[in-house]
Amino acid sequence: MKVDDREHDLIERLRQENVTFQVERLPLGDIVIKHIVERKRTDDFAASITDGRWREQKARLKASGAIIIYLIEGSLYGQSKPPATLSSAIWNTMLRDHMWVIQTRGIEDTSLHLQQLQKKIGREIKGGTGMTSLLSKRKRKCDNRFQLMLMSLVSENIAAALVASFDGLSMLQEQLRSDAAQLKEIKVSAKRNIGKKTVALLKEYLT
Repeated sequence: MKVDDREHDLIERLRQENVTFQVERLPLGDIVIKHIVERKRTDDFAASITDGRWREQKARLKASGAIIIYLIEGSLYGQSKPPATLSSAIWNTMLRDHMWVIQTRGIEDTSLHLQQLQKKIGREIKGGTGMTSLLSKRKRKCDNRFQLMLMSLVSENIAAALVASFDGLSMLQEQLRSDAAQLKEIKVSAKRNIGKKTVALLKEYLT
């Protein structure tokens, strides 16, 4: 589990419960456990709908190609938006945007859900995604950290192609700084190379 270094109260809670995790600045999301988890308190959830951050953030997360899970923390009542508006936004996110949304009562429930996800993530998750766990074998865990990190930005296939082309993050960052366009020569499949938008996304968040 990786937790963004700005999630101070969550970091404190996880440490109190002796959870194993890493703290670092994440380019997307608040928590990464193979999938991207975005945590939002309901007051921030309501405010982000008002100022447009909610729609903009969902677009960036969706562009990553990863499975996205929102944890909405707290009651929908007593916020700056009516409960029905917030509920509607949650259902739109699940039904239209195809992202998971779980509502929790508070940080205790949030911590519990994250711990259970971390336990489950070492197994193949059934649900039609076609993705198998990169952490199913302990000996592969270290070797796949680079790919797991990339999967917070791009799809599994693109991440695998980048891992095959670069020995680590520093080499990829060097290429992005010196000649990012060269990445478009990398093949994702027999008929598909890494696209211009993906190169721009990598350059934005990794350099």
